[in-house]
Order: sequence, then C-alpha cells, then structure tokens
Amino acid sequence: VVGQSATDPAGRVTVAFARREDNRCNNLNVVPAEIQRVPCTGGLVPGDRVLALRQLLVVPKGAHGTVVGPSCSQSARVAVRFTRAAATNTGTSPTEAALDEDAGEEVVLHVEPEDLRVLNAVGEDVDDCVLTIDRDDDTEDISGPVVAGGYNRGDAVAATRDLCVGGNVVVRLNVLGTVIGPSSQDPTGRVTVAFAWREDGKSNNLNVITSEIRRVEPRSMARGELCAICLTELVSESGEDICRMPCGHMLHNTCVTAYLNHQTGPRVPTLSVATPLAPLKPAQCPVCRREMLP
Repeated sequence: VVGQSATDPAGRVTVAFARREDNRCNNLNVVPAEIQRVPCTGGLVPGDRVLALRQLLVVPKGAHGTVVGPSCSQSARVAVRFTRAAATNTGTSPTEAALDEDAGEEVVLHVEPEDLRVLNAVGEDVDDCVLTIDRDDDTEDISGPVVAGGYNRGDAVAATRDLCVGGNVVVRLNVLGTVIGPSSQDPTGRVTVAFAWREDGKSNNLNVITSEIRRVEPRSMARGELCAICLTELVSESGEDICRMPCGHMLHNTCVTAYLNHQTGPRVPTLSVATPLAPLKPAQCPVCRREMLP
C-alpha cells in the first residue's frame, strides 16, 4: 500500500504490486475488496515498531525500526525499515557516534523475528528518541535461542567436509558460512547455516550437525584491498568502520548504508507525508549477488 488514491481518496487505495503482466508501472488504484492483508511471520504486522536485539549488518543493536511487511523471498523473515537516527547518549563508541553523520538515512533489511523485540502495536504513539543502552550491565542475554554446539547467531564457520543433500555434494569442504540459528526441525542437534556458496545454486541455508562445521576467525583485511562499492582502500588511516557481509565479503560501513538506502526506492511526492517504498526482496551483495541477510 502506497497511500490513498489521488483520484478517489475516499474509495480507493494506491498499491505498488510486485508484478504487472503488461510490464508497466506497478502502481494501481484498487477498491479495498480487491486486496487483503498478508500476515507476517512471528506474529508481526506491518506498522509494528520494533527494536534490533543484535547488530544487523549496518544497523546497530538497539536501533528502532518499523515492520513494512513479509519478505517476498524469505518466508521466515520480515522486511523492517530502520532509520539511521543520531545517537544522543554520551559515552558512545566511534561506531555508534558515526550514526550522527548518517542521520535520516533509511535501510530495509529482511530480518528473522527472533532478532527483534516489539515495542508497540500499530496505532500507539511512541517516542522517536534513540534507545539508551546500559553498557554497564550486559548480564541479560537477548541474543536469541540457544544453538547446538554452543554456537551463537552470526558466528563465522566453515564446513569440515563435503556436505551432501540427496547424494549430491552441495557444499564443499572449507566453504565459509554464517550461523543463522538453531534448526527448526532439530533445535538441539542441528544448526542452520547460510553458506557463501552451494554447488546446486539453491538456497544457501543448510541444517547441519555440529561436527560438520567449525568456528573460524573472520578474514582479516590486507592493505590495498578495495571496497567493491567506492573502489577505495578498505584499510585506511581514517579507520573507517567495515561491514562484514554474511557471504564473507567486506565493504565500507558507510558504502553499505548508502547502497541499502538506495534500495528503498523513490519517495511518493503525491502523499502528504513522503513515504518511500520498501524493497520486495532483500538487497544483493554487490560482489557475489547473494542476498544480504543479517
């Protein structure tokens, strides 16, 4: 839903559909009976205000966002719009202080509900101030459910052998991956991993036993290595923050933010409040074209 129809605001709604058979502009004016709400996974609904429970690519832990709808390509995820607001509390780290420079930029990430905390239901008024995180008390574990083998969501791992599905090798030995969480089918015995490459070209997520993966240290950057977006050196005297992508590629944090901000699409000038459209699918890594899933 983009907003009210400009020609019939009392009776029709303007909708940007994912596809039109005539390949023309996606926006159509429809009567309410011609559309229906699509529920999101995890009991979330579009418009819910949420809080990030961990670092999500360029979005810091504690950032506020708004659910914009279900992910069209990842049924277990929801699309959330995060606004890069300026940090107001004192004693922030350099990474958090950098938010001041990116204030107002919006990024849409396709996130699993376990990485979010609902702040309020649709229609309630909340303060738009940035959440102040108590850095002196880190005893509360809000990282999500326990993962087999003591792994944590976001851990970098590698395959300890060739992994097969249906008798065919789909992930080769030492291919890197990222822990997504416990397997929904066997949460105590298996781990869901997003590997950087699958031989069959299908979805990267695999449910593996703990002996089939091992922890690895994140790849270090070499002097002279370039950011694939701005084509300048990753290692510089300015000490710019680096975003490590789930696929293993590394890019400047500010470049990824700008890249994701561009993905949010154009704003709609006909509405009283300019509303940017949400990407219907996750953005892709500019290097390998794998989906950017935090």
